[in-house]
Amino acid sequence: MENSVYRLRSTSALLDGFHELQNQEIYFAAPTELNDPLEGYKDLFWKGDEIAWRNLIRHYLLCLMQAILRTLEHAPNYLVTADALPVGMIDEDLQPEVRRVFDAICANCFGDAELALLPALLARRSSPMFRNELLSLLWPVHFRLLTIVCATVRPEQPIHAIDAYFRERAKRSLRLRESFAALDAMDKKHANSADIVEAMSSKAVSAIAQTTFIRDYNGAIQQLGAAWNVVGSTFPEIYLNSLERLLYSNWYTACFVANATQAAMWGHYGDSHRGACLKFKTSSTSSGKPALTLGHLAAPHGSANGMSPAYNFGPQQLYEVQYADRYPEIDFFRSLGRLTPRQLAFWFMGPDRALSVTGMDLLSGSEQWRQTYWENFHNAVTTKLKDWEHQREYRVTWQSDGDPGDRASRKLRYRFEDLQGIIFGLKTAPQDKAAIVRILQEMCRAAGRKDFQLYQAQYSRGTGRVEAAPWDLVKLA
Repeated sequence: MENSVYRLRSTSALLDGFHELQNQEIYFAAPTELNDPLEGYKDLFWKGDEIAWRNLIRHYLLCLMQAILRTLEHAPNYLVTADALPVGMIDEDLQPEVRRVFDAICANCFGDAELALLPALLARRSSPMFRNELLSLLWPVHFRLLTIVCATVRPEQPIHAIDAYFRERAKRSLRLRESFAALDAMDKKHANSADIVEAMSSKAVSAIAQTTFIRDYNGAIQQLGAAWNVVGSTFPEIYLNSLERLLYSNWYTACFVANATQAAMWGHYGDSHRGACLKFKTSSTSSGKPALTLGHLAAPHGSANGMSPAYNFGPQQLYEVQYADRYPEIDFFRSLGRLTPRQLAFWFMGPDRALSVTGMDLLSGSEQWRQTYWENFHNAVTTKLKDWEHQREYRVTWQSDGDPGDRASRKLRYRFEDLQGIIFGLKTAPQDKAAIVRILQEMCRAAGRKDFQLYQAQYSRGTGRVEAAPWDLVKLA
C-alpha cells in the first residue's frame, strides 16, 4: 500500500460535535453503527462429536428455560431478544432450586425416545451443518422442547397460555432417523450435496418464517404478549443469532480508504461532500505490516502546570478489507475462545465426565488453535461482499469486553505529526473550512510545523474525475 491512508469525516464530528480534530481522536465504531448490515458476518457451521451436540441441546434448553422464567416474572411484554438471552450462563450459575428444575428438564428431554437419538445422529452427520440446515432442524424440534420446558417448570400448574397451544403439535413424530438417513444418502450420492442441502434448508427456513409471520399477523397468539410470541415462534432463530457472542469479544473499527477522491465514498462517509478527509501517514508493525501509530489513554502524569493525560502510543495494524463472493466459514464448536474453563467444561464434558474430542484443541489452548482462531476473527471483520470493493478500505480493529454503548471509551489518539493534510469536500461550508484552519493553525504553531497540506476536492474536466487540488497559497505555521 502507499504511505498514506485517508479518513472521511463530517465537519460535525471534526468540530463542535465531537471535537475530533482538536482532540486528535479517532472514533472506533461498533458494527451496528456501520452502513453494511453484514459487518463482521461469520458463516457459522456446526460439526462435533456426541458430547458437543448434547451440550448444545442442553444450552438451548437453558436459554429457553431462562426466557420462559423471565417472561413469567416480568410480564407478557418482556422482550426476548438475541442480546437478552443469557448465552454465557451455565448450569453452575443457577440457584439450587432453579438448577434442580434445569436438571429435570434435561432428564425429560433425553428421556424422550426421539430426542435421545438427536446427539448421536448429529455427530454422525458427515457434512458440517450450516445455519439454515440447523435452523430447519431446530424449528420442529423446538415445539417438543418447549412443551417439555413448560411442563417441567410448572408441573402442578401447566402454563396453559403457551404449552397447551403446542401440546398437540409436540406429539407428532419428529422422524429424525429417516431425516438423517436421507441426508447421509444424499451426501454419498451427490458431490454437491452441501449446495443441495443449503438450497433445501434455505427454502424450508423461508417457508417457516413466512408461516410464522402470517400467524403473528393474524394475531394467533398475539393476546399472550410479545414475549410468548417469540418463545412460541422465532426463538430458534434468536437463539442461533445469540451464539456468536460466545466466540469473540465486542469489536470496533476505524475505517480508512486508499483513494481520497472516490466521489461515491464522499457521498456516503463525507456528509454528502460537505465534510472533510484526513490524510494520515502510515507506519509499520514489528512484522512489517502497515499500521497507524495510535495511543491509548494511560495514567495521567505530573508537570509544572499540573496533571495532564498521558498516552501509550504504538503501531496498530491496518488490515486491508478483502472483497469476496462469500463470507469466511467459522467452526462454532472450535471457536469458543471467549469462554472460561468453567464454561468450556459445560460445553465439552459428557455426563460421565468424559471430554469431547471436538474440544481438545481448544481445551489445550495449542498455539496452532490460537493462531487459527485469531486468523478467523480478522478474516471475518475484514471481509465484505464484492458490492463494496469500490471502497478500497483499510481498517484498524479494537476489541473490548466493556460496555458497547460507551462511546467515550472507544477513542484513540493520533500524533499530530502523522496527520499530513486535510482535503475539503466539494460542498464544505466556508465557515467550516475557516474553523478547521483556525484549529490547524494553532496546532502547527505549537508543533512548529510548516509542512501541513490543505487540499480542495474539485471536478477535473481533463480526467473526468474528482481530484484533490493543493491549496498552495494558504500557509499554516
